[in-house]
Amino acid sequence: MADRPARDPAVEDLHLVVDLALRRGADLLTAGERLVVARIRGLRGPAASLYARLTARVPSVFVEDRLEAPGVEDPAAAVTALIAAGLADRLVPWRHRIEVLTAAELRDLARDRGLPTSGRKSALIERLVPHPAPLGRRFVRVRHRGLLRRLEQWAFLRRRPDRSALVVERLGHVRWPEYTPTGGRILHARRADLRAWEALWAGRDTLRPEALLAALDARATWPPGGLDLRRSLRRRILTTARDLERAGDPAGARALYAGLVEGGHVAPARVAVRVARTLEAEDRAEEAWRHLRAVLPVASGRARLAILRSGRRLAARLRRGWAPDPPLRVPTERHLRLPAAPSRGARPRYRGGARQGVVEEAVIGLLEAEGRRALHAEGPLWTTLFALLFADAYFLPVPGMLPVRFLAGPLDAGTPSFAPRRPEAVAAVLDAVSAGEAPARVARADARWRDTWLAGAAWSRAGSEDLVAVAEGMGPQGLRAVLEVLLRRGWRASRGLPDLVVLPGAPARLPGALPSRVGDGLLLAEIKGPTDTVRDEQALWFDRLLRAGAPVELWHVTPTGEATR
Repeated sequence: MADRPARDPAVEDLHLVVDLALRRGADLLTAGERLVVARIRGLRGPAASLYARLTARVPSVFVEDRLEAPGVEDPAAAVTALIAAGLADRLVPWRHRIEVLTAAELRDLARDRGLPTSGRKSALIERLVPHPAPLGRRFVRVRHRGLLRRLEQWAFLRRRPDRSALVVERLGHVRWPEYTPTGGRILHARRADLRAWEALWAGRDTLRPEALLAALDARATWPPGGLDLRRSLRRRILTTARDLERAGDPAGARALYAGLVEGGHVAPARVAVRVARTLEAEDRAEEAWRHLRAVLPVASGRARLAILRSGRRLAARLRRGWAPDPPLRVPTERHLRLPAAPSRGARPRYRGGARQGVVEEAVIGLLEAEGRRALHAEGPLWTTLFALLFADAYFLPVPGMLPVRFLAGPLDAGTPSFAPRRPEAVAAVLDAVSAGEAPARVARADARWRDTWLAGAAWSRAGSEDLVAVAEGMGPQGLRAVLEVLLRRGWRASRGLPDLVVLPGAPARLPGALPSRVGDGLLLAEIKGPTDTVRDEQALWFDRLLRAGAPVELWHVTPTGEATR
């Protein structure tokens, strides 16, 4: 019996990506593109192995005598086969040739041409561009990279797809969830929509904001998952509007804000303060005040705090009344003094116990030295708990939410749309949390899902026992308060949750702290250095957590002495 050819995982990954993409969008390809895809799918042997690996790399041009791949004993023959299939060529411009040379090779070329050899690689390339000459080496260019990138986008539903995720899973480091795809929205209704999407994605940083706004207004549907560009375009338009404000063009900025609101792309409250500022810049304070008053009834959260603050300032200037909201609850404050450490970057560094680093790391070290453990929590710890508690709900057969394989969760995970599509499953989890079942559920879910690609889960933040301790220490009411906000507003609302979670343990006294005693229960601590202030989203979380009975403190850290090594 003849030996069966050895399997090449890289080729299998390439074929898998192509097959998944064709199931989603074969009808969007031209006849020529389908022919190219058929040639890629039909590659076998060393040519397939080489093509699979070269297309997974960033560059598209390679020095032929440096090519290597497992199972490819004769790279030149493999290149010849790829050229015959129309998947590679040797027509490489001079600049692209020298760009793939090493800095040492570029210096040798410059020396041979009597050019300066100093400077970075980029400077050497620019110096050599006007001096093309034979190099005595062959270069190869991989063709159809753009088509392959498009297929990868369709397979993974991501704008920046990466086949290496399949490699990581194959090596056993992580695994993808297993589920039955539910189908879903089409990628694009027609090829013209595909081309328009690709042009928009390619030009998102160069197109004028009016063009981006028109694109938001014009498209009735967007491709699913990570291919949806709306958030990216909104962020770009908002950034441009702020730039116009700084450049002294308040009317231009206001027109962009108005376009976003009128098109239903952002809520009026989100940009209300910015609109008021543009009116103020034109000496229209009265109009700015009226605008804030009109938007306030529909504002909530951080936007409401910002409107209240600006409204009070304008009211004082105009000698008008402005009814305040009830004050937010504020946490107990604690003051600590830590030795300064040598800086590495923009953020000051401190020493705490055996640790040295930014302020949060130093406080963790100080607690460790006194026998208490703390987790650097912020948002990821809480989205990890969310993922564990709602993991079963992730993979319910909700139409359109699991359209392809290799998703870490449904397309609406972490968005306000998640709960309304699964009301019974979400209610069951919240009822279980209220009944005190969260610690046991977290333990079971962690044992099942640990090291799986699971949307929201940051496994490196905490081990299973620590996550259970947090779920138990928060208590039913406190944990439910966090989950309800994340369900209602999405995971972006996790910004502002306290920096540290001090795990339960023996009572401790922190040297250099006032007050110094830390009790035995779980404690949430927001850490602030000398120049840090509490942001609006943090103030809102303090209020929510305190109202739910969660233990929250605000720790102020000041340095002692000069930084020493």
